[in-house]
Amino acid sequence: MPFAALAGALSAGAGLVHAAAAGSHAGEDTAVLLFALTAVVQVVVGGVAFARPSRPVLVAAALVNLAVVGAWALSRTSGLPIDGFREPEAVGLQDLTATVLEGLGAVAALVALAVRPRPLDGRRLVPVLVLAVVPALVGISAPHGHPTGAGHGHDEVAAQHGHGEPAELAADPIFAGADTSHASADELQAARRLIEATRTAVATRFPDQGSLLAAGYRSIGDGLVTPYDHFVKAEYLDDGRELDPDRVESIVMERTPEGWRVASAMYILEVGKTMADVPDVAGALTVWHDHQNLCWDRSGVRLAGLLVNGRCFPAGTFQPTPPMLHVWLADHPCGPFAGIEGHGGGCTHGHGS
Repeated sequence: MPFAALAGALSAGAGLVHAAAAGSHAGEDTAVLLFALTAVVQVVVGGVAFARPSRPVLVAAALVNLAVVGAWALSRTSGLPIDGFREPEAVGLQDLTATVLEGLGAVAALVALAVRPRPLDGRRLVPVLVLAVVPALVGISAPHGHPTGAGHGHDEVAAQHGHGEPAELAADPIFAGADTSHASADELQAARRLIEATRTAVATRFPDQGSLLAAGYRSIGDGLVTPYDHFVKAEYLDDGRELDPDRVESIVMERTPEGWRVASAMYILEVGKTMADVPDVAGALTVWHDHQNLCWDRSGVRLAGLLVNGRCFPAGTFQPTPPMLHVWLADHPCGPFAGIEGHGGGCTHGHGS
């Protein structure tokens, strides 16, 4: 078997499938660019490996195709740090076909490096081309990897993966008061998922202060002097779970003319993390904040004073907070992720007081 030619044909076949994927993602600029670049590299490397194989070319073919396989595996398990690919996607026929082709192409290239090269024989090229071209044709004709399941049309699935129109998504009343002018469709979808999941979980479990106390939340004491009272569950502050609607680190009560009401969930990152560690949930829509002027009692979860000229007044020990993110449970004039007035200027959410 001419393994060098097989490696080249398989790589080129995978490239053709990626070219088809670029066409099927029209309107998604990042996806089109990535698929098109991958297609060009795989086809060029494959073509050279097929026609004029050499050790450097075969090494390149192996490395390129293994890298693409690795990127695909991440995109299907944890997502990629690229807009449009941050959420894991299900495996589809098109992407699976490309992955099989490039995986086998990488193996063939490695085998070709290890065995003695043989001159090309036209009769042996037929099975080589069949092995590469037939799967490639299957992948090219397959729909791209957003499987729709029973009862789900493409528009609904596109919305689930953040491929809707930003203007249409931004008009959702859930974002009332927020500045969505620079948000992408992916960011709007991610923000909406977090808001909906948080509101559902908190409203179901915590209708009032009594339910917070019963669940182990305790006030930090700011409700004595402000209209807001932050209740914190200490065991959630260092449990290894973040942005989990079922384990929200802090719930904020608000004093209203009708009495206290549950107003906001507040996610807090792990103890010791700083603003350099904040995850990009939904771009500028979800702006985190921390506090660099709070002093705490020995429990570490109840306020004892403020840092003034380097000293805690009237008491306590200074400890900077980890980054935090509000999710308001009802409409807020400055949007669902706004900071509390006095902690960042209301509608200007970014703050680090």
